[in-house]
Amino acid sequence: MEPTKRVYIQNFGCQMNDYDVDRMIEVLRKDGFEAATSVEDADLIVLNSCAIREKSEHKVQSAAGRLRELKARRPGVTLAIGGCVAQQEGDRLLRRVPTADFTFGPDQIPALPALLAKMRDGRRFAATGVIDVEDYQFLDADPQPGDVKVTALVTIQKGCDNHCAYCVVPQTRGREVSRPAGEVVAEVARFVALGAREVTLVGQNVNSYHAIGTPDGDDFAELLRLVGAVPGLLRLRYITSHPKDFTHKVAEAFRQLPSVMPFLHLPVQAGSSRTLKRMVRGYTREEYLEKLDYARAQCPDLSLSTDIIVGYPGETDAEFAETLSLLERVEYDNIYSFTYSERPDTPALKLLQRDDVPADVKDARLLQVQTVQRQITQRRLERFVGRVGEVLVEGESRHASHQLCGRLPGNEMVNFDRPPGLDLVGQLAPVRITAAGTYTLTGAYAGAARTRLPVVSA
Repeated sequence: MEPTKRVYIQNFGCQMNDYDVDRMIEVLRKDGFEAATSVEDADLIVLNSCAIREKSEHKVQSAAGRLRELKARRPGVTLAIGGCVAQQEGDRLLRRVPTADFTFGPDQIPALPALLAKMRDGRRFAATGVIDVEDYQFLDADPQPGDVKVTALVTIQKGCDNHCAYCVVPQTRGREVSRPAGEVVAEVARFVALGAREVTLVGQNVNSYHAIGTPDGDDFAELLRLVGAVPGLLRLRYITSHPKDFTHKVAEAFRQLPSVMPFLHLPVQAGSSRTLKRMVRGYTREEYLEKLDYARAQCPDLSLSTDIIVGYPGETDAEFAETLSLLERVEYDNIYSFTYSERPDTPALKLLQRDDVPADVKDARLLQVQTVQRQITQRRLERFVGRVGEVLVEGESRHASHQLCGRLPGNEMVNFDRPPGLDLVGQLAPVRITAAGTYTLTGAYAGAARTRLPVVSA
């Protein structure tokens, strides 16, 4: 019997990367690997990279640098860099990271065993190349008993055709390809059969899903209906949505489909129509707000999150002020905010060369955005205090072993004391919210868990 091989994967980036990591583990398990608890125990180390922001790329290179001593002590350890940076940079990345043995893109995950076999000749190589969307095959999840948590990710679409001026996704993930609906439904059913109670459908732009051919062209709304009907699935979410493609029919799913949770991540990026035009986002401030207003009309207690970029080339003080006013107008529950990060081979670089925003101005604007949003988030969380909501219990809290944690339908995290003698993991538990923290809620167990409870009650 061959000795057990161990793999350690450090992940950077989005939910698509999270999904890819699970598929890597499944592919490598079939090749005789099991998961290592640390890099020290691993025979294979994979750094799964993200190319969306420069900071993420630097994190991968720093992580690879920290492994130099380990590689010197254990020459047999293989270090691979996967993900979007690897897809984009290939041989250039190998030259910058001498500790890496090979690189591979997201589409090469099924070929990992073959790539490892190729390593036996001792040569370093980049296994990335042109993304072939014509022959693209989605890798079906193959979860085993014990692998599946209360929540699961299921990919429905990859790639992007929007070509926003600052973004490298079309280069690293390719053109849009949608997964057949039958495969999506079957994969959701497999996760539910093994214990998942909540599924999040993921893609670079889920709203552009187009594999069903509904008469009105609103395929994603139909996919939500099909997935929502899977027996045993309690909650359904999705991410990420592009505002340009977010339709009224998709918004109406919040009202029509009980399993679709009242949470929407709709990245606006900027509050000024002029900035949005330079970003090539395909919508105006007014069009974005109309879509949000319609969604909130369908679901008045809808929780919202978004992405904000400050300091985009050419952003004036007046344009930045429009972003601040948008935050106050919408009152997001949460935002992900960043300074503009220049990415290679993107159209925004031409703007940057003639109209950059000074670094200190970018930093000041980011701080202002985060300060304003922190106050809004606090107000939004405080609306739950004194109410009883259903919490899908995910497991032990990271803050204290005597507490459990889970999420309300709107995706708000709740920590509450573990009731003696009760195993609530995977159940919907009534929790009375007693306090609002900076980003999370605290509560107390309020009675017997049931299959389904009202979303929230006074």
